Amino acid sequence: MKTVKVQGGKEYAMVVERVKEFNARHPNGSIITEPVSDENGRLIFKASIILDGQVVGTGHSLEIEGSSQINKSSHYENCETSAVGRALAFGCGYMPDGSLASDEEIQQAILQQSKVDEHLKTLEVAVDYVSVAFQNAINEDDEEAIVECQASMHGNQALRSAINETLTAEQKNYLRNRQDKISEERKTKSLEKEAANKAAAKAYAESK
Repeated sequence: MKTVKVQGGKEYAMVVERVKEFNARHPNGSIITEPVSDENGRLIFKASIILDGQVVGTGHSLEIEGSSQINKSSHYENCETSAVGRALAFGCGYMPDGSLASDEEIQQAILQQSKVDEHLKTLEVAVDYVSVAFQNAINEDDEEAIVECQASMHGNQALRSAINETLTAEQKNYLRNRQDKISEERKTKSLEKEAANKAAAKAYAESK
């Protein structure tokens, strides 16, 4: 299988080369792709490897439109290609380094994919739940609920980005204004504290 050298000197077989290898070895096989979800620029693709009428491997990929240079113009193509690459690795052992994996390695890859699938489903449920609660909190100007939702997203960039994509322009503007207000309040408190400390220091010095 043809490979190219990537950063670090490692060999990498592009997905197109893995597809060529698959077609050469399995002329009657097929690769089926389908978008599973496409909402608010958040795309999930699924690829399935078919041999003798049976699905022998699947792969999923998640891409967010505009999240990288290539995803600004080709997030559909990028997402589909990634799913195909995963499916070929998990189903037939066509690894990114151009090698063929053993049965044990394939089973381990399938296990890892199941964890990826579970993560994607968990993320999707979390986005659906938190985004509704977050939007309601914004619309109702409920500061306590907003803080609670933000705490739920803290440290989870994927969740925060996905939820941000569900917000309207008005809601995003509300959050910007809210943040500006919070920053201004913090600045005012800091200045007041500094003034109080100076006054206390002055009073202490005058009492000597």
